[in-house]
Amino acid sequence: VVLVVLILKGCNITPMPHQGNGADNTIATVEKNPDSIAIPGYEMLELKASSKEQSLCMPNPPQNCCYFQICLYLEDGTLLWQSELIEPGTNSKPMVLSKTLEKGMYPNAILRYSCYRMDESLAPLNGAETKLTLWVK
Repeated sequence: VVLVVLILKGCNITPMPHQGNGADNTIATVEKNPDSIAIPGYEMLELKASSKEQSLCMPNPPQNCCYFQICLYLEDGTLLWQSELIEPGTNSKPMVLSKTLEKGMYPNAILRYSCYRMDESLAPLNGAETKLTLWVK
C-alpha cells in the first residue's frame, strides 16, 4: 500500500461488515485517515483475451476520505479503461475495456489514481501512478 499524504477534514469512523467466517455478525470499524490516501498496489492484473467486458473491479480502501477515479493505460499511453468515481469502501463497476487485447503479457501498463474531495467542489487531491504487468489469458 502506497500512502499519499494530503489534508482532508470531516471524516469519521465508518462501520464496515466484519470479514469473518459468516457465523460472526459483529461489526468491525474502520477508522478514516484524513491525513493520507491509501493506494492499492499491484504487480500484475489478469484480463480475459478477446473481450472488452472483464469481471475485474478496482477498490477504494475504506479508510480513505476521498473519491477515486482509476484509469488503466497500456505502455504506449492507450487508455484501456476509466472508472466512475469510486466511494471509499466500495469497488468500481466491472471493467469494460476500450479495445480487446490478444493473449500475452503487457509490461509497463499504468494504473493512474485520481483522487477527489468528497464535497460539492470535487476538488482534485494528490493522486498516484503505479506500473504493472497485464496478463491477458
